[in-house]
Amino acid sequence: QQGKNVSRAMLKGLEKRKHNLEAKLEKVEHAIKSRTDDVVDFKQMGIDHIFIDESHQFKNLTFNTRHDRVAGLGNSEGSQKALNMLFAIRTIQERTGKDLGATFLSGTTISNSLTELYLLFKYLRPKELERQDIRCFDAWSAIFAKKTPDFEFNVTNNVVQKERFRYFIKVPELAAFYNEITDYRTAEDVGVDRPHKNEILHHIPPTPEQEDFIQKLMQFAKTGDATLLGRPPLSETEEKAKMLIATDYARKMALDMRMIDSNYEDHPDNKASHCAKTIAEYYHKYDAQKGTQFVFSDLGTYQPGDGWNVYSEIKRKLTEDYGIPASEVRFIQECKTDKARKGVIDAMNAGTVRVLFGSTSMLGTGVNAQKRCVTIHHLDTPWRPSDLQQRDGRGVRAGNE
Repeated sequence: QQGKNVSRAMLKGLEKRKHNLEAKLEKVEHAIKSRTDDVVDFKQMGIDHIFIDESHQFKNLTFNTRHDRVAGLGNSEGSQKALNMLFAIRTIQERTGKDLGATFLSGTTISNSLTELYLLFKYLRPKELERQDIRCFDAWSAIFAKKTPDFEFNVTNNVVQKERFRYFIKVPELAAFYNEITDYRTAEDVGVDRPHKNEILHHIPPTPEQEDFIQKLMQFAKTGDATLLGRPPLSETEEKAKMLIATDYARKMALDMRMIDSNYEDHPDNKASHCAKTIAEYYHKYDAQKGTQFVFSDLGTYQPGDGWNVYSEIKRKLTEDYGIPASEVRFIQECKTDKARKGVIDAMNAGTVRVLFGSTSMLGTGVNAQKRCVTIHHLDTPWRPSDLQQRDGRGVRAGNE
């Protein structure tokens, strides 16, 4: 339609994608035909509206694009969870024949890429997109987004040229389209009472083991030689994800070398030691008020019966080195039921539990345990920028009070 020739490589890629989608469709059809039980499906339940809280958790929706060499578009394959949500919303929309039937609630509607705004319209305004003759991401991006090349630093600190969608264009029209379905409230509008955040960044120099491993990691990122990291050579699939493997190792190494290999020894200057010392200082400083503390880490989370983990290591240091009772240090992962979870939250508000460990997903949403909170410790940077905003920007959910 754009008057351009289709190259052999592009045609081959399209044929391959068509074949993969057909195989996926056959798998779904087989699952439907071979099911053994009759269940009431979503269409038969008569639901006419869905309210989706934390709607950014469903932003990983499938979409098609020819921009396969453009950075920052996310995973076009999407997740099954997001696809299920699309089917549910479409079922309601088909019944009414209108772009109605769903309310998205989120503090981070768009966080990572321009693609997320298109997917929001795909969920909520399919008929309006069709009326504007926007039937895929490429049609939307041709109207509202601008793709530009620029120079960036890669994982190995080398400058590389990257092409990505960096700008919105026709902003007034796009804003008008967005405002048709959007209502927003700031913290001031709602009257959320939040104290001023006093952020302290702790600069911890790397241990000798970390410095040595950083050099190996740099070499691995350049050469792809996985034996440098003490693992077998990369397979063909792993070779394509070399940088992802490198960043995963870097995250683990930055937290604790024992995340990579349990044979590494404890070090007085590692992050666990610094964190335990800081927690103990706040514990004794606010002992009279029974001040409580939250500790966030998305890596090295506690697993019952599992081996070494950062949570248990810091708890060990708190009890053995600083004399803090073990009963006052809890992990949110220990709470397997709503009753147990509520018990820990109540204990935090009462001051009988003084330190609570957890990940962004388990401790960062719907936890109102901040009545006595004096500080929050972040051991790692959340994997997704939306989590960073969720933790640091929305008070009660993050325990930021």
